[in-house]
Amino acid sequence: MSGTGMVSPATSPASPMSEREWDKLIGQVLQRLVVPVIGPELLTMQEAGEEHSLYAIWARDLANDAGIALSSSTDSALYDVANELSVMPKYGNPLDLAYNIDDVIRNPPRPIPDALKKLAEISSFSLYVTTTIDHLMEDALKEARGKKQFAGDVVFTTSGTENRKDLSKDFGADSNPMLYHLFGSSSKVPDTFAKTDDDLIEYSWALLDQEHRPNVLYDYLQKKTVLLLGCSFPDWLGRFLVRALYRDKSADSINIYYVSPRCEPGLADFLKRRWAKVITAQSATDFVTKLHQKWREKCTVTDAADTPAADMQPGFKPGSVFLSYASEDREAVRKIRAQLEAANIDTWMDEKRLESGDSYEERIRENISKAAFFVAIISRTFELPSRALGGYVFKEWKWAEDASLARRKDDAFLQPLLIDDTPKGAKCIDEPYRSLHWADLRDGKLQPEFIELLSRGIRNYRRPR
Repeated sequence: MSGTGMVSPATSPASPMSEREWDKLIGQVLQRLVVPVIGPELLTMQEAGEEHSLYAIWARDLANDAGIALSSSTDSALYDVANELSVMPKYGNPLDLAYNIDDVIRNPPRPIPDALKKLAEISSFSLYVTTTIDHLMEDALKEARGKKQFAGDVVFTTSGTENRKDLSKDFGADSNPMLYHLFGSSSKVPDTFAKTDDDLIEYSWALLDQEHRPNVLYDYLQKKTVLLLGCSFPDWLGRFLVRALYRDKSADSINIYYVSPRCEPGLADFLKRRWAKVITAQSATDFVTKLHQKWREKCTVTDAADTPAADMQPGFKPGSVFLSYASEDREAVRKIRAQLEAANIDTWMDEKRLESGDSYEERIRENISKAAFFVAIISRTFELPSRALGGYVFKEWKWAEDASLARRKDDAFLQPLLIDDTPKGAKCIDEPYRSLHWADLRDGKLQPEFIELLSRGIRNYRRPR
């Protein structure tokens, strides 16, 4: 990350993750106890058929603009070039250097790296921290969560007011996702991000300094698991950062994973003295891919497009929540499903809307009859003509209405859930759903009382008779 060149692999033995360790980590993710920290190794792109570091590409462009030779093509290359330019009269002016670095990062716009997309899709993460100075993680969050759901970012600087460089005091695990820039964020203004190794030292010191350090951030990280993903830290910077993350000298206040094939032996030993798990046998991008895969499996959010039709549906567990929706709302419903699964509520949804004859429809009807609740997703999609919706969702609603006749009224089997601004009691919604109480979302989140209603109802449904 700094101008020390490629970091040597750790000489200490690699620590691969066992399945039990993965299960433990995913469990912590679902409890919103994990915070990912993004490093330069996750920022890659395809160029001429090969995978390249974006930091190296930006360094090349910056060096070409200045007419100097590029000495390396690693994640630290951008700082190498910036260090060299900072002492050159023609390019060393802080304002010019900030402008030029920001320009190569933003122009031309680069595609969002796949690893960042995967991290952004993990809805169990509320806080993301980045050690990089670009804006790609922010783009990934806006794309995955929607601009309205993304709470924004906080940029740490070595100056400025406290409320502009720290989390708000009311930020919590259930808040909309937030991005925190530890070393600033590139802009045309020189004091908003670390440009050189000297700047990295200043930022590292400020992160420890009583006057400047982001105390709300540090308080939030206590008792959390922090994933340092592809940070490529040189020894000195890694120690600075890890020490900053601890509010005090307690070795058990934060659980740390350091994932990178490049870890200096001294830093690896330091991390292990802090009971950190150092994973050098797997690239950070591969780790993120497996993390995303296992999270999806735990949430049973499957990609139906990649699944053979015969095996399209996961097995239905009696007493699950049946999610019924119009196909146009599929992505929104997947996010709702992830929230329910994170609350240990079993769910089922028809991912692909295949109308494959009587046997298929019979299975859908059977699943509805064995569900603890039938959640009818309501949106303005239903203002479209019935023929535009394909009609299948209306079949499910009718089957659920039939199934409700065998239930007690207190079971509240039919549960309409509003996901947008459709007016309550809208004529586009058929009875009896129109007249029932509609649960709704608040800032994209299910309300705690609705989750509790489902949890309690499932327990009652599954209670031995």
